[in-house]
Order: sequence, then C-alpha cells, then structure tokens
Amino acid sequence: MASFEKVLTETDINEMLVIPTHFMNNLPANDGGQTVNVTVDASGTQPTFGYYTRRGKNPRPVFRKGWCNYVHNKGLRVGDKIIFECVNGFPRYRIQAQRQMILFKEKMWGEI
Repeated sequence: MASFEKVLTETDINEMLVIPTHFMNNLPANDGGQTVNVTVDASGTQPTFGYYTRRGKNPRPVFRKGWCNYVHNKGLRVGDKIIFECVNGFPRYRIQAQRQMILFKEKMWGEI
C-alpha cells in the first residue's frame, strides 16, 4: 500500500499541501497546469482536494482546492502530521491527521 507521512509546515497549513514527488505515480494523471479532483476518506467524511502540478521538469505536486477547509475543520497546526495512503489500490485514498503528545514521558502521535 503506497503512502507518505508529512509533518506539516506553515505553507502546508496556510496555503497548500506540498506532496512528495515520488508519490505522484499513485495519484490521477495530471499533465500539469490543471487541477484534478481527488476524493479522500477522512474518518467518516470525504473531502475533495484539488491536485495540481506545474508543467515542466519540476512538477511540484500540491493539494490546493479544499485543502485549507480540511485544515480548518480538523484544527491542524504546524508540527501536526498527516498520513496519506492508497487503500485497496488506485484510486481510493485515505488521510489521517495526528498530533504529537507526551504520555507517561513518552512522545507519541495521536489521531486528531
């Protein structure tokens, strides 16, 4: 099952989620310069993110449209982590949001 984890930065929280380039092969085809909608299972809800890439040699894949609504609804902040994965193969996706906490002097990630 293909996936990526990412600790969220200020750009990820306030503008768009920058997706690791190696994960592009697991997302719908995108020739660049256009937005493709990707629906995701997120703990009972199904937000749709606009998946966008630039044209050219450095595509820099991102989720734009719908991403900031998801961030706001989940109350995400810088330092939180998301896990984005393909479920049962392409093209079903799931996203989980986690926040780091300390429990019994141990750092761990808990679902938001």
